[in-house]
Amino acid sequence: FTSRFIFRGIDILSNNNPAIQPSITYTFGDSGFSLNAWASFALTERERCKYLDEIDLTLTYVFKTPEKYLLEVGFTNYGYWFSKAHRFKDMTTQEFFIKAGLPTLLFSPALTAYYDINQGDGLYLLLSGVHTVTLTKNINLDLSAKLGYNAGWCIPEGAKKGFSDLTISAAAPFKAGKITLCPFINYTFVFLDAINQDDEFWFGVSLIF
Repeated sequence: FTSRFIFRGIDILSNNNPAIQPSITYTFGDSGFSLNAWASFALTERERCKYLDEIDLTLTYVFKTPEKYLLEVGFTNYGYWFSKAHRFKDMTTQEFFIKAGLPTLLFSPALTAYYDINQGDGLYLLLSGVHTVTLTKNINLDLSAKLGYNAGWCIPEGAKKGFSDLTISAAAPFKAGKITLCPFINYTFVFLDAINQDDEFWFGVSLIF
């Protein structure tokens, strides 16, 4: 559950509408490949927001590297399958990405480059870092930050490009039997009016099986 659907600084549903966002991942053994299905379903203003319900598929390959390095590539198909007049070309978009990181360094820095080849038609770079603090035997506090640089993704022609959004997050996962319960809070600072004119505060909780 999330109180708002914020993606790269954009309030996808607008008007601060909450959503349920299920996700499932299948890993193909030790091959390095995994397939993820992720969805978002608006919980309010259904007459308007039902057309923005989304189901995405992501195929990822993680390279076998020394422990101090991370390298992965992938492909995502974003789909708005419930639009009023669905056409695959117009209501889906495709994106390639490559991620490189140093997971053993302080804050586990990582840089991801996304390039949309259809509706978004542009490049988006994301610099991220996370630090985990152990609170108790069963509870951690994950502090993270993500800084986005928009080099043309979903920006109207002639609009300004540059650093677009900074999200500061805190999550506190804890185990309850075989289930992990993870409440989280986020604050997104938005730097480009072309994607959003407001900063965003949002929160939620995840159940991980």
